[in-house]
This record gives sequence, structure tokens and C-alpha cells, in this order.
Amino acid sequence: MTTEFLLIGFILFFASFAQGMTGFGFAMFSLSLLSFLMDINQAVPLAAMCGLVINLYLIARLKTHLDFLQIKNLIIGAVFGIPAGTYVLSIASPQVLKFLLGVVILFFIFLSVAKFIKQTGINKKWGYLFGFSSGILGGALNTDGPPVLIYFYLQGFDKLKQKASITGFFIFTSIMVVTTHAVTGVTTNSIFMNFLTHLPFVILGLLLGNYCFYKISGSIYNKIILGFLFILSLFMILG
Repeated sequence: MTTEFLLIGFILFFASFAQGMTGFGFAMFSLSLLSFLMDINQAVPLAAMCGLVINLYLIARLKTHLDFLQIKNLIIGAVFGIPAGTYVLSIASPQVLKFLLGVVILFFIFLSVAKFIKQTGINKKWGYLFGFSSGILGGALNTDGPPVLIYFYLQGFDKLKQKASITGFFIFTSIMVVTTHAVTGVTTNSIFMNFLTHLPFVILGLLLGNYCFYKISGSIYNKIILGFLFILSLFMILG
């Protein structure tokens, strides 16, 4: 068991813990660190397969709290946003896009903490816009989470429905990404074996994170959401 194997395992463990507790964050945290240990074209499919396992487990636990109508508009918007994001990537600097997104997220956090924005619920039709924005970011930067997190945060759901809705959306994108990687040959046999050998780290982190989720209150969960958004924004601004 090599040092590199253990380092990859610990990265996947902590990223899985974060997603198990909050419902998001695995790709951002894992890819930012895995890229120091392996080529990005190996890290991305590895993280995608791990993320799919996590989302399948979480949705199985939260399925009774999932309302498909809450994510339908987001999915429709994302379908159109993903190709638009791919086009944006071809004409714009990824670094500039990440910086601007980080600034927007920080501004949203400020408005939320200052109570200028309240969790009173918004019309479901806004899901098209938030889903489209998520698709653009996914296609351009492989970072589709922030608009979805903000959308469900604004809805003011209880923590179970909020996490179920976030996971339900990510199930859709995870399946699309993993399938595309498999069909196009991005996921090689060696990457798949790497995934299998590190799966215990993922499962352990997932179970521990999900356990912690059920031990915290709804208000603390919302604060954690804002905290993770703050960390993500720093990754984007400074990365």
C-alpha cells in the first residue's frame, strides 16, 4: 500500500464526508486535491464514478423527501445550459469565469447573512434559469453546484427535502457524465480499478458524513450550506 494510494484514499474520504453531510461538494474538493497526484483526465472520471455512488446511496435514503416537480425545471434548464457552457468555454477564459462566479457567490452570502435575502420560497419557474445557469457552469467549468444550492436554499425547505432535492438533481448530471465517460473511452480499465480499490474510503466517508447530517438541526445545516458556498467561492477566486 503506497503513500500515493493512501493520499488518494484520504482525499476521497474527506470529500465523501462533505457530500454525505451536505449533499454536495465532492467534485470540487476532490478534484482540487487529486490534480496534485494524478493527471486531470484520470481524476475527473474517478471523481465522477465516486460521486455517482454517493448520490445513489443518498437518494435511496432520502427518496421519500424528493419531489420530482421541484427538480424538473432545473433539469430542463441544465439540458440547454450544458452545450451553452461548452461554447462559453471555447470563447472565454476559465479563470475569469471562475473568478466572476466566486464574486457572485460571495455577494449572495453577504446578502443572506445581512438578511437582505430570506428563505421565503420562490416560484418554480425560476428553476429554468437556475438550471440553465448550472448547466452553463457544468459545461464550462465542471462546477454545476452553486446555482442549484442557492435555488434550494432560497426555497426554505427543511434540511431533508433540501438535501433530497440537491441530490436528485445531481443524480441526473452524474449519470450523464459517467455514461459519457464510459462510452467515449475516458474511463479506462486502470481508472475503473483505481475506483474499485478506493471505494472503501468513499463508503466510510459517506456513511460518517450522512450520520452527522442526521445529528444537526435545520438551522445549523443552512449555516453549513453558506459556509461551504463560502469555501467554494474562495476556491474559485483564488484558484
